[in-house]
Amino acid sequence: MSNPKVVFVRPPNLQKSGQWKKQGVIRCPLNIALLASFIRHKGNYNCSIVDFEVVPVVSIVQMAEVILKESPKYVCFTTLTPRYSVIVKIAQEIKKIDPGIITIVGGPHVTGDPFNSLFEGISYGIVGEGEEALIELLDVLEKGERPNSIKNLVYKENTAVLVNEPRPFIKILDSLPFPAWELMSIDDYKDPAYFEGSHLAIYSGRGCPHDCIFCASAVTWKRNLRLRSVENVIDEIRQIVNVLKVKNFMFWDDTFAIDEKRALSICNRIIEENLVVEYTVQVRADSISERLVTALKKSGCRFAAIGVESGNEDMLIKIGKKETKEQFRRAIKIMREAGLASIASYIIGFPADTHESIRETIDFAFELNADQSKFMILTPYPGTRIYELARQKGMVDPKNLQQMEAANYYDSVFINLSNVSDEDLLRYQDEAYARFDKSKVG
Repeated sequence: MSNPKVVFVRPPNLQKSGQWKKQGVIRCPLNIALLASFIRHKGNYNCSIVDFEVVPVVSIVQMAEVILKESPKYVCFTTLTPRYSVIVKIAQEIKKIDPGIITIVGGPHVTGDPFNSLFEGISYGIVGEGEEALIELLDVLEKGERPNSIKNLVYKENTAVLVNEPRPFIKILDSLPFPAWELMSIDDYKDPAYFEGSHLAIYSGRGCPHDCIFCASAVTWKRNLRLRSVENVIDEIRQIVNVLKVKNFMFWDDTFAIDEKRALSICNRIIEENLVVEYTVQVRADSISERLVTALKKSGCRFAAIGVESGNEDMLIKIGKKETKEQFRRAIKIMREAGLASIASYIIGFPADTHESIRETIDFAFELNADQSKFMILTPYPGTRIYELARQKGMVDPKNLQQMEAANYYDSVFINLSNVSDEDLLRYQDEAYARFDKSKVG
């Protein structure tokens, strides 16, 4: 008898638009590549990955058919709020064709609002860190037992949705296997603006100790920071470069340089081992130093991304950034002098944001003059304090799938908590991009 088949699915990004779509940017599905690898190492399961960012289908029926061609017993979806509607529809179509297939959802949306995640067609949900809960769920189901005592599990009993107690986080991340890249076509993952050829991604750690009111990181990781050892990270880079023959990757850590000594060690090992790579990082301004930036640049870092968010000092305090405008000025200056490109991101539409504070943010962006600036409209995601504020105001319906589809921070207003109109938020965003583009051309 063959091992049961588990199919991991990334739903399509139906909102992809603008330069992102025009440039053909496709990021790799690192989270499900990690889950598939873990399941194969810890259990007797055959795994495959279906990534609808690269599979050319246009309808829900076609998506279900592609998944069913894999002959799955279990179908596992990774979930983001704006894609949840599509996931539910795919799961319902799968169940219509084969009611015996078990559908499982996990990821930020489920973690942020588990009690409203089990729509018709969804068998189970998993909140938080998924590896250990998923393998336990699969093993219990294979034994024909009830899985109701599994920690991190979301399940139904009659019509009630129940969420079990949380399980401890995995203490030693080095114990996890590397992603199952062999289950997908690596050549599909491109970003022509940043890299020549394909690129992959690495988590060198999980979590962030900070608590910004808009960020979903704390929803999943509970501000619990765990870092892999330098040796383990270098081993993975060696595999990417020497085995997979890929030289480009992104560190997807929430803040790569939270431990400067460790970050420097990773950079220095890349240099010492002559690993010819190009990569990117996300950092906080308060972690930037001249020696760190020098090491990043020398080891192949293409750019460092910094979340500035607001140009108003009072707003920075209100949103929990715990950084100042002067720290942002200093960080961008250090990077510019070292020749390391910077990307700065900004958010407009915070609670109590006014025309004046938004203009202050846009003006600050042009004062900093990062190599690239991104202007996003505040989008409250489930589990964040911003989302809870919107829920208290009666502005969200957690059962409204159509509303979830609008949770896009680039060219629409999902929920407006600011003191300016939806039209004004969109106008400010358009004006900021137009002004930035003009400044770079000029």
